[in-house]
Amino acid sequence: MHFVSTIIGYLLVIPLLLFISFLVIIQSLLGNQKLFDKLLKYFCRRIPVFFGIKVKTFNLDNISPGKPYIFMANHVNIFDGFILYGYIPSFIRGVELESHFSWPVWGTITRKIGNIPISHNNPKAALKSLDKASKEITKGTSIIILPEGHRTRNGELQTFMRGPFRLAKKANVDIIPIAMKGLWDRKSVNSKIVHPGTVEFVVGNPITAESYKNISDRKLKDIIKNIIMGMLK
Repeated sequence: MHFVSTIIGYLLVIPLLLFISFLVIIQSLLGNQKLFDKLLKYFCRRIPVFFGIKVKTFNLDNISPGKPYIFMANHVNIFDGFILYGYIPSFIRGVELESHFSWPVWGTITRKIGNIPISHNNPKAALKSLDKASKEITKGTSIIILPEGHRTRNGELQTFMRGPFRLAKKANVDIIPIAMKGLWDRKSVNSKIVHPGTVEFVVGNPITAESYKNISDRKLKDIIKNIIMGMLK
């Protein structure tokens, strides 16, 4: 039964992704990345629905939409980006693995929308990407970054990388932790099948730049990981 609903979900999502790609290209050509932002968020919220996934949100009022943040969340599956983009009310862009930019359709979307590619194999290039993200924050754009770097292989929170926390220290901006609970039960990285059900999208309290200015990036990494781990449990 879930195999059939998964096939139907993909058949519905493919034309929507093509339309999203069209909108993203148009706003990029017009030089206004905010032109279709609300519409794109709406479409992103529809994508999980096509697979029978209901997203319940908690504590969205912790986010001030006009204020830039770095959002950090657990990394589970292909729905991560759609849920984060769709439900975070801020104008946001993501720091994303560079290999994703060569994927069919999605590569066009993520490139044209202005997401920032980052390398896991080239430290010098990765630092340049983090510098670019920092500059976007100074312009008022919030940044999503997934500190694990890769989707979880077992449903548990994986080791966090230091790069996101170096970015936070450099940008001197508040961090908002997010936990997506139940997403692993909907789809694991090792399976193509999507299981309908509910996902909880939990927004944590902002961690102010003032509160961590004297903390090392290594210590900050442990603090944020423990917060997200606690939210997941």
